[in-house]
Amino acid sequence: MKYGLCCCWLLLATASAATQSDTCVIDFRDGGGRKEGSRVSESADGIEIQVGAVDEAGAHSQFIRWDQIRLLTSDTTDNDRLKRLASGEQLWRGRTRLGRGDLKAARECFTAAVAVLEPTARMSRMMASEGIARTASAARADWSRSLEAALTTAMLRSRFAAPGSWIAKRDELDSEYGLMLSVPPVWMDGDSAKRAHDALAAAADRERLANDLGLAQLLADAGRIAAADAGLAQPPATVNRDAKADPLEEIAKREQWSSSNSQRIAGKKGARLVSLWADAVSSDPAARKRSRQSLAQMTKSAEGKLRLWAIYAEGRSFAMESDPEEVRRGVGKMLLIPAAYGSEIPRLSEAALAQSAIALARIQDDEAAATLRRIKSEYESEFSGRIEPQQGDGY
Repeated sequence: MKYGLCCCWLLLATASAATQSDTCVIDFRDGGGRKEGSRVSESADGIEIQVGAVDEAGAHSQFIRWDQIRLLTSDTTDNDRLKRLASGEQLWRGRTRLGRGDLKAARECFTAAVAVLEPTARMSRMMASEGIARTASAARADWSRSLEAALTTAMLRSRFAAPGSWIAKRDELDSEYGLMLSVPPVWMDGDSAKRAHDALAAAADRERLANDLGLAQLLADAGRIAAADAGLAQPPATVNRDAKADPLEEIAKREQWSSSNSQRIAGKKGARLVSLWADAVSSDPAARKRSRQSLAQMTKSAEGKLRLWAIYAEGRSFAMESDPEEVRRGVGKMLLIPAAYGSEIPRLSEAALAQSAIALARIQDDEAAATLRRIKSEYESEFSGRIEPQQGDGY
C-alpha cells in the first residue's frame, strides 16, 4: 500500500513540475506589451500559448512568431529555443531596417536568418526569403540569390497565408500570378548568367532532395532561362507538372495557415509563366515557337508588370532565331520595355537593352548594338543603382 501511495505521489509531483515548466512570460517587441500563459506547442516558426485557464471565459490560445518575441521567460529552455529566438531577432532587425529603407542592412539580417533556419521553418523562411527579394536593388551582383528568394517566396505564399502584420500596406507579389515581378529572371551578360545557372541548378537539387518538387521545378526553369542567356544549350522541359502531385503542397493544404484557393491558383499560373519563358528560350526551335504563341496570348490578356515579363520573354525568344528579321522583331519587342516603362521596372528594362545589343551584334548590326550599349550604360547610372526607401511596407 505504501508503495502505491509513493507512486501516486511521484506521478502527481511529475505532473505538477510539467505544468510549471510549461508556464512562460513573453515580452513582445515594438512596444507590444507582455503576455503570460502556458505553453501548448513550440516549433521552428513560433510558440503557441494558452492564455487563461481553459474553463475561464475569454481563455484562448495564441501563436506568436519568434521575430515578435523580445524576451521569453520560462522554467525550462534548450538550445533549439535559443537558436530560434536568435533567428527571430535577425528577422525582426531585418524587417525593421527594411521599413526604414536601409536595404543593405536589412538584407544582411535576412541572409543571416536564412543561414540558421531549421528545415521545418515555413513562416520564418517565407519572411526571410521575401526580405532578401525585396532588397534585390541593394545587391545587383547577387541577383541569383535575390531571384531564388523571390521564387521561394512565391512558392511558399501559394501554400501558406502570410500574416497581415508582414505586409500592412503593399504586397510585392502579383495577385494573379503570385510572382514578385520586380525580380525577373534576367541577366546582362553571359558570365553572370552562367554563374546564375549554376547557383539555380544547385538550389533546385537541394529542394528536390528535400522533396519540394514544386519549388525545385520552378528554380530549375529559372536556371534554364539563365542558361539561354549564358549561351548554353538547353532542351525544353519534359516534366508534366499536372501528372505529378507535389507532396509538400498536399501537406500545406492541411496546415493551420494554409493559403486560399486563389493564392494556390496564382502560384500555378506563375510557375507556368516561368516554364513558358524557359521553353521560349530553349535550344529547340519548335518549342520556342509554341511557347511564343502562348506568351503572345498572355500579353493580350495580362496587365501591369506581368505583361512586361511576357513581352520580354517573347522578344528574347525571337532574338534567338537565325533569321535577321525575326531577331529585329524580338529586339523591337524588348525595347518597348525601357522606352515606356523604364522607371517602373528598371532591371527588366536594363536587361532588354543588354540582350538587344547582344542580339544585334550577332547579326552584325554593330552600329545599332553600340548605340544600345551606350544607352544601357547611361540607363544603368540613372535607374539601376537607385535604392528607394520602402516605408509603409509592413516590415
